[in-house]
Amino acid sequence: MLAPSDRTVLIETLRPPDGFRVDRVIGTTYSLDLVTLLTLPLSFTLLAGDGLNESGRADPVALLDTLRRHAGRIHIFCEAGRIAVPSRRQPLFGYLEGSVFEAAAPNGGSFHPKLTVVRYVPDPAAPAWADQPPAEQAARYKVLCGTRNLTFDSSWDTLLVLEGDLATHRVRAYGRNRPLAEFVKALPELTVCPMPDEVRDAIVGMADELLRVRFEAPPGFGQAEADLTFWPIGLTPAEKWPFAGRKDLMVVIAPFLDDRFLKRLSAETVLHAVVSRPESLAQLPLPLLEEEPQWFTLSDGVESEADAEAGTPADGAGGDGAPEHDVVVEPSVGRLQGLHAKLFVADDGWDARVWTGSANATERAFARNVEFVVELRGRRKDVGVRALMESGAEESAGAPAHFRSLLIPYNPGGVTAPPDSIQRDLERQVDHFCRELIKTRPGAVVSPTNAEAAGLFDVSLRATSVPENGVPENIACRIRPITLPPEQAVRVVVMSQTLARFSSLAFLSLTAFYAVTVTASADDQQFTREFVMRVPLEGAPADRENRILQAILSNREQLLRYLMLLLGNADDPVTWLQRQSEGATEAGAATPAGFELPLLESILRAYADDPARLEPIGKLIQDLAATEEGLKIIPDGLRELWEVIRVAEGGDREPIR
Repeated sequence: MLAPSDRTVLIETLRPPDGFRVDRVIGTTYSLDLVTLLTLPLSFTLLAGDGLNESGRADPVALLDTLRRHAGRIHIFCEAGRIAVPSRRQPLFGYLEGSVFEAAAPNGGSFHPKLTVVRYVPDPAAPAWADQPPAEQAARYKVLCGTRNLTFDSSWDTLLVLEGDLATHRVRAYGRNRPLAEFVKALPELTVCPMPDEVRDAIVGMADELLRVRFEAPPGFGQAEADLTFWPIGLTPAEKWPFAGRKDLMVVIAPFLDDRFLKRLSAETVLHAVVSRPESLAQLPLPLLEEEPQWFTLSDGVESEADAEAGTPADGAGGDGAPEHDVVVEPSVGRLQGLHAKLFVADDGWDARVWTGSANATERAFARNVEFVVELRGRRKDVGVRALMESGAEESAGAPAHFRSLLIPYNPGGVTAPPDSIQRDLERQVDHFCRELIKTRPGAVVSPTNAEAAGLFDVSLRATSVPENGVPENIACRIRPITLPPEQAVRVVVMSQTLARFSSLAFLSLTAFYAVTVTASADDQQFTREFVMRVPLEGAPADRENRILQAILSNREQLLRYLMLLLGNADDPVTWLQRQSEGATEAGAATPAGFELPLLESILRAYADDPARLEPIGKLIQDLAATEEGLKIIPDGLRELWEVIRVAEGGDREPIR
């Protein structure tokens, strides 16, 4: 159990099963890195391994393809005020504005769950089925209950993966799925800003379907109804305590813990071992550390190994000389390292109970936060306390490392520096101010600058509700769209209806994401926190996504490569573009007006085999043709061919001009 060699990568886990495609994704996280979310859709397609090069740069054309196809079907909920500020500006962030929803815990704690629900549907464009085609209209679900956030962290985490098919013939719900469905259905009610009705309806629809999915527990655990229990926590004021019942012996693994929680568990069971971070254990009372449980931390070598394996995706890439819209895949903030897994294991007679999910071993996690935990049951000898914590005589030099081999005993005798009271007070002041700022529920109002400044816009960041207290004298708050550099941030002087104004912004500078920097000062000390707010955007031009599209597809070469990606011929354009760059020509390789033969063949083949595959291309041409700049990069031959296809399909739209 928890063998270090059993590693799972989130991107690999999200890939669709053979013959399926991703239909919709609902994800929850405490903190969010927009760059991580930007590259996440790459895992939904066969481009998952091809979208990133060795220097950690993402192909903007590949990202554009996956974002246009999937961004509207990705719904990520995160704690309000915990979106990291990206280190680089990137037009593609505009495609994520409708995918991110900030949330707040109703009981005053944190929105902290790490749950992902993915709905897959049959892919009509799949070239072949592994076994047999799935039933018509059948959907497959995957539920991921993890312990990590949607960031580039390189910490030690756990991930529970549950899969199951939607039982279309079934009317009655699986009783054990009700807590899961209720949690998903409650997510729209936790957002700090209103959610579009169509997104809310889609989430409610998935929640209803989850009631009729039979999930299979992982190997080593029982498959009976009572062997799998979903525990949503913090949706109501009523306490949820998943640890009730028999617990003969117990192990606690969590990066954060407090003495109140541990004392409560100790009153119900015998704590065999507690595994945490050294800094967390150092905060416990010394008498508690001298009691019966064994106290452990991860060894330093294990933490270094995890960080080395993760690497820094952008190592060696740098920012100098990069193409204007190149996407460097790098963390927006420093990555979390060390232990981050949350796991509770208890022996129950001949059986064992295992809880995993987002909850730390703290009173706050089970009393105030929104969390999600899954409980599994299995045989004690396979998944119990000793299976987890004892190496066993059979372990040898050639055998896989055991979880216990990663741990070292914690020495409570070490000297720990007392926390800086001034810094802690400044941190509390900053956190309080950030919460008050979020409660104002700001919105961005866009208006054209003036008739003479065509294409420029003014933006007012306005508060929906104004708090009674203003900006404290010792706190400085600066705000900017993430599309502008830090030096163009505007200071918030008073908490009035208008928080900040930005003048004469270019089209691509319009965004729903605003970077906030809050600094508190006292006695020559400072504490600073940065985060991104996602705010409603009012009055922005309707063709913003088309402008982003044109910014990425800035020339015909990029457009033709994108078209080949849409047609599923990701390999063909590489060779073709290389020939183009070398000036090579082949007899009969081009049609009039520069419309290249490989693309023509691919379009005609798709039209003959499955005309539905051409729908994304039709939308692309329509979007580009909406502006003069877009029309310029559409090859004339492609426009003429599309007119023929449009007529053949009985289309009655206006011709492409």
